[in-house]
Amino acid sequence: MVRDVPFAESLGLAVLHWRSTDEGLFLKVRGHQEEVRLVSRCGRCHWIVHEKFASGGPTLVVTCHACNEQMTYALEGGGSAR
Repeated sequence: MVRDVPFAESLGLAVLHWRSTDEGLFLKVRGHQEEVRLVSRCGRCHWIVHEKFASGGPTLVVTCHACNEQMTYALEGGGSAR
């Protein structure tokens, strides 16, 4: 089962894996058994996603394709579920 999470309530999530489909961006996050799907404040579920690897640790940067809302998450897992 997938739970929709409003973007504003996603601050602090630690992402283990992520996947993007036509239905949205799905995250497997630490502390949750089910996947979560991000929903932007504009109601869209289409995202631009970048994995960044720096000395402070890997991060996942997501930006809403419609309204440009952006959030950065700690990336603790293997990244994209290819």
